[in-house]
Amino acid sequence: KYCVGGGFAFLADLSLLYVLTEYFGFWYLWSATLSFIISAIVNYAIQKLWTFKDKNKAVTKQLLAFLSIQIVGLGINNLTLYCLVEFFELWYIIAKIFAAGIVLIWNYQVGKALVFRVKKETSRDLIVVAGEIFPPDIGGPATYVYQLVRYLLAERLHFSALYYARSELADHDRDLAPFLTTVSGFLPLPIKYLVYFFRLLARSFHAKVIYAQGPVASGWPALLVSKILQKKLIVKVVGDYAWEQAMLGQLTRQGVDSWQAAPELHARNYFLNLKIKSLNFLERLVVRHADGIIVPSYYLKKIVLGWGADQEKIRVIYNAIFLKDKPTLSREAAQEKIKIKGDIIITAVRLLPWKGVAMLIKIMRELKNINPDFKLVVAGGGPEEVVLRKMAAEYELTDKVFLLGSISQDELAIYYQAASIFVLNSGYEGLSHVVLDAMHYRLPIIASNIGGNPELIQDDYNGLLVEYNDYDAWLKAVDRLWRDHKLRERLASSPLVKLDIFNFNKMVAETMRIINSF
Repeated sequence: KYCVGGGFAFLADLSLLYVLTEYFGFWYLWSATLSFIISAIVNYAIQKLWTFKDKNKAVTKQLLAFLSIQIVGLGINNLTLYCLVEFFELWYIIAKIFAAGIVLIWNYQVGKALVFRVKKETSRDLIVVAGEIFPPDIGGPATYVYQLVRYLLAERLHFSALYYARSELADHDRDLAPFLTTVSGFLPLPIKYLVYFFRLLARSFHAKVIYAQGPVASGWPALLVSKILQKKLIVKVVGDYAWEQAMLGQLTRQGVDSWQAAPELHARNYFLNLKIKSLNFLERLVVRHADGIIVPSYYLKKIVLGWGADQEKIRVIYNAIFLKDKPTLSREAAQEKIKIKGDIIITAVRLLPWKGVAMLIKIMRELKNINPDFKLVVAGGGPEEVVLRKMAAEYELTDKVFLLGSISQDELAIYYQAASIFVLNSGYEGLSHVVLDAMHYRLPIIASNIGGNPELIQDDYNGLLVEYNDYDAWLKAVDRLWRDHKLRERLASSPLVKLDIFNFNKMVAETMRIINSF
């Protein structure tokens, strides 16, 4: 409406400028001044009565304020016009069009706030969730966004969500379709980000807050939109994406902690190094300029602080976990179902280089001598699966090591009930949900003393903490735990944390408290 009303005023301005200059012989700047004043009065009437439907009866006072803003606009207009005509030698009509565009932005923003007293459009309380993945795509971030938008819909809150889609929305989630906007995940990367940015921009005009689900794929477009539209930005950080990409590309040998202090890249390809450096830069840029940051562990809070984020803006909110009912199967019955018999050591991870599954397979060569009934079960798929299967075959452990690939949570629950020990030899964990699953199923736990694991495990109280990828230490820990029945019982019955702190209602209440603080 403002543009249409302003358009009428602009046509009056442009027509008067042309008539006064061409037919009355006025100097173009004098013509511009007279036409500007007349069109300003026309503009005021249109904006007051039609655009803002303002009922303020103090017309004289309001008109003076409007004209004051217009006078500043006139200065901007004439200065721009003069520079474009005198220095760039543009025809004065073309120069006028450029000048009018600049003045339009000035008049709208200042007039809305100071003359017509229009409040920022937060009354609708629009929450824009800038997601990255969404079901039926799998993964923790997809589940998190799904549960969040389900909550927002149930509470009848005004929201919109955007994400990169690689699959069609499931039929049972069609009720969410009006609130979701997708960007094809199959587009080339630059185009994909560009489309995401413009769609996020279009949906954020009436937002009070943009909640980005990461500092890169959703974070940097959200940062740009928040700056352009002057919106509040909250970003969730669940890991160091730059380091993960460097590890996956075998571009660094550093662990995540040493990477934070001084990243080292070993790629000979300049563009690969540039890609990782760019990701590193973007992560830090986004968290430094965000209005709020949510992390799911105190370990990740320390990481983000190292990126230069303001400590006052960071909030630790544990992710919700959705635990199955208490175990109902005996170990024997569960093993009958999965067709694996013996003393099962289980781990559940994505098969990535830093998850340490290769070392677990290696120690099975000696563990089978300690207990011939030991079996290692690995739940989860990933890019390392082929390499790990080959390793198990080379070590002649195909009857001792079972790589399940990706399985459902219902299937995983049966494997937990069939197991005797849970292990997690990960070089990096924000806050491990599988450790919480193992606690739920009363399994004795051995975990690497890294990342968020010490937030859940207190060594020798409710689990054993071991150096990541330390062959001898892991062999010793499994041997000790297996030989000491009382130790296994004690560790399994002494949870350090109450699992109800990972309740969904608690998580969403704390998240909404941050959103509503803006």
